[in-house]
Amino acid sequence: MKQVRLDLGLCLSVVLLLAAVIIFLIWYFEKKSYPYRARPLLTKREYKFYVLLREEAYKKGFLICPKIGLKDLMEVTDKKHYMKYFAKISQKHVDFVICDEDFQVYFALELDDSSHDTEKAKEKDLFKDRAFKAAGIPLKRIRDYDEAAVRKLFKEY
Repeated sequence: MKQVRLDLGLCLSVVLLLAAVIIFLIWYFEKKSYPYRARPLLTKREYKFYVLLREEAYKKGFLICPKIGLKDLMEVTDKKHYMKYFAKISQKHVDFVICDEDFQVYFALELDDSSHDTEKAKEKDLFKDRAFKAAGIPLKRIRDYDEAAVRKLFKEY
């Protein structure tokens, strides 16, 4: 019987080549993934508000849609300067939209907190207020809330 003698250099070369291939494949497939992970749709404060809001909205037969983009609620009427005005609404949202079962919008809601106290935030809020007014959609803001404050949001419906 003939004995096969393995060359140490050849074995080392094969091991190094396999290691290089494995490292390349790991690198290649990591580059194909994206740096994202899921997060909750609502903050803790928004969720606590939502629970109160849901109770009152459902009594009236309304639906609650959270985190709706302004571009989904209104359209730009100035076609000559469409992109200029679309850019102003395309990346903004409101916290909640109240609508009926046919998705007819009754009003939008912003749950404000201390982050809305800065000058920059006040400018953004003013823009949003004016955009909603122009679109004919009531925008209601609430900061401190309890059951009575939430009930008051629906008093005219």
